[in-house]
Amino acid sequence: MWTNILLSVLIIILIIFAVYFCCCVSAALIRFILEPSIALCNCNTRLDGKTALVTGGNSGIGFETAKDLANRGARVIIADINNAETSVANIIQSTDNPKVQYIHVDLSKFKSIRMFADKFNNTVDQLDILVNNAGCLMIKKYTTDDGMDLTMQVNYLGPFFMTKLIMEKLLKSPQCRIVNVTSGVYTIGSVDFEDLSGNRTSNFFLRYANSKLCVSLWTKALARHFSSNVSAFYVHPGMVTSNMLFDGKSSYGRFINATLGRYYRNCFEGAQTTIHCCVAPCLEKYSGSYFSNCELQDKANLQNESDLVEKLWVQTNLFLNNYEVSIKSCESIKTS
Repeated sequence: MWTNILLSVLIIILIIFAVYFCCCVSAALIRFILEPSIALCNCNTRLDGKTALVTGGNSGIGFETAKDLANRGARVIIADINNAETSVANIIQSTDNPKVQYIHVDLSKFKSIRMFADKFNNTVDQLDILVNNAGCLMIKKYTTDDGMDLTMQVNYLGPFFMTKLIMEKLLKSPQCRIVNVTSGVYTIGSVDFEDLSGNRTSNFFLRYANSKLCVSLWTKALARHFSSNVSAFYVHPGMVTSNMLFDGKSSYGRFINATLGRYYRNCFEGAQTTIHCCVAPCLEKYSGSYFSNCELQDKANLQNESDLVEKLWVQTNLFLNNYEVSIKSCESIKTS
């Protein structure tokens, strides 16, 4: 009896090690095939007197981005759904820059975005760098209070709406930069103009890819419509073990860190391309372009891309305007 039990335990242990080994080998192969090298931003640009806004700056890639910009002397505002006071204190202590603050925003709620924009516009005179970093990839499908797919609202509609509301502050900068964090998987995404809310797509990976395609096209539209003093870039951070998919303190998170974490980028490495597009000199001529591993990337244009960029820009503005009108109508009815 005991022999059988010990044999069973041994088999289970061997299976666990086999799974772990296979995961490590697979992770290493994927990493070295797709990303054989990791570049670091080596620009020495100072940002004294500049103001930067980083969404999702409480942790992960966003935290590393905010920390780097603060270290260069910028005033940094972290916009996050979670209380970032601890992160703010850590950045201030490590950079000796007291000009770091936190403002709450929930990108899954348009009301929260408007409240954030009101507070931001009343306290900030000029914005020089906007990093739309916050994002999510939800395996389970969720619908927000606004009736949108959570992934689409947090990754695209929310950042679009927020940027629109604070654009006046960006335009006051002699030369501002907007850096939108996307993903290389945007190339397999599609745009459904009859469903900008993203509710019809059931597959979690396609929901994510579709939202990132919209971010990419939106970046090109920003470069087209604000060509004078606005430069916009969309960046792929690389294969990063961040907290977007898992909690690093959970058993699953520890397992992922033990496997993928050995071979994939950490959050500091994942932030490098974002930082590069924030601070590298002479990038204005590449506005609307895609960057990865701190380099300009050549991407094949989508079919009818120019028309697609313009149509998405018009339809998204119309979609959000109509939503705002409907909300105000509902509020007026409730108060009457």
